[in-house]
Amino acid sequence: MADNETQGDTATGQLDLEAYLEQREKMESMFAEKFTRTLTVMFTDLKGSTAIAESQGDLVSRTLIKDHNQIVFPAVQENRGVFIKSIGDGTLSYFESALDAVRAAVRIQQGMDALNMSKKFKTPVLMRIGMHTGRCVVEKNDIFGDVVNTASRFESAAHPGEIYLSEDTYNALEDKSEIYCRFAEQVMLKGKKEPYNAYKAFWSRQEVEIDMQNQANAAVPAAPPPKAGGGKFVWIGVAAAVVLLLAFVGPRFFGASQPSEDKRSISHSVSAPPAEGR
Repeated sequence: MADNETQGDTATGQLDLEAYLEQREKMESMFAEKFTRTLTVMFTDLKGSTAIAESQGDLVSRTLIKDHNQIVFPAVQENRGVFIKSIGDGTLSYFESALDAVRAAVRIQQGMDALNMSKKFKTPVLMRIGMHTGRCVVEKNDIFGDVVNTASRFESAAHPGEIYLSEDTYNALEDKSEIYCRFAEQVMLKGKKEPYNAYKAFWSRQEVEIDMQNQANAAVPAAPPPKAGGGKFVWIGVAAAVVLLLAFVGPRFFGASQPSEDKRSISHSVSAPPAEGR
């Protein structure tokens, strides 16, 4: 009799657990459907404002923030983005479209470059921009989740004057031919165990031309590193790349000297040509 009661209690417990798990699964599905959306999250960070505040005073610093806002806010709005908030010298926004996010980032960088070209401030002011795409929790006028944190880390990984995209954002671009983007490097992000592939979006025509020429001259174009597990085939590929590198580059180093190519980095200069339209 006691054994039968024990078996009955066990069966009831299993039914209760199954019902709970089923209910929990339904609740999680409802939560995901109602409160989460796939978005491209963009962070910006203004570099140089502290130096301006220290050297030129708070009034000039406040003028810089006003000029910064007049560049960032329209760029987000005109590309169907949602501005969430300012965070110190930075901003947080999100976009339904990854391409719209990159368009906004390009517009911001071009606006900042025009501001520097105006010589309004004695110290150059550069912007870092990073973005990541994935499912976010959307609540009223804010967004939460790992995607937001990861986008912030990509902004921190970018150099001043650069736009860094995660691989998820790059893959989500509806038209990869509109804005020149390519793999830049693998980066370790704070709080992440594995490296991430970072892609760079170019916003200056001069930079695009220089980079495309560099890629054309390179034996092996920049691309994400192969995933682990290739073993023997990876080493074969490396050996082939070395042979090609020697074939193309060897004569330049061991033959007649060549005039050095004029190279310019946005992170060291802000003398880009006038802003371009989309």
